[in-house]
Amino acid sequence: MLQRGRKTADHLAALALNGDPPRLKPPPHLNDRERRLFIELVEACSPRHFARSDEPLLIAYVQSILLSQFAVKKAAKDPAMLALWEKSTRMVGMLSTRLRLSVQSRADPKTIARQHPYVGPNPWDDEK
Repeated sequence: MLQRGRKTADHLAALALNGDPPRLKPPPHLNDRERRLFIELVEACSPRHFARSDEPLLIAYVQSILLSQFAVKKAAKDPAMLALWEKSTRMVGMLSTRLRLSVQSRADPKTIARQHPYVGPNPWDDEK
C-alpha cells in the first residue's frame, strides 16, 4: 500500500536513482573489523545480489572469515587452533556457496567451457 502524504527523509534516502534497491548496511552490533569486511563484501557485489534476509548469513560469513584468519595465525603455537581453523574454513566455503559468492555457485556450468579459448591447431589446417 502506498504511503499517503509527504515522504520521510529516510524513505527518500532509500530510493536509488537507477532503480536499484539500497545496499545492506552492517548492523550496529558488529565490531570495526567485521563492519569493514561486511561493507567490502556488499560493495563488491551488485546492489541486487543480497536481500535483507541474507543479512544473518552474511554476518556469519564475515565472522567465519575473521575467525579463520585468527586461527591460522595461532595454529603454529597451539594445535587446538588447527581444528578451529578447519571448522571455520569449512564454514566459509559452505556460506560462500549459499550466498552465491563462490565461482562454482555464480557460473553456469554449460557456459564455463565456452569462456576458454581453444589453443590447439585449427582443424582446417593440413598437417604436413
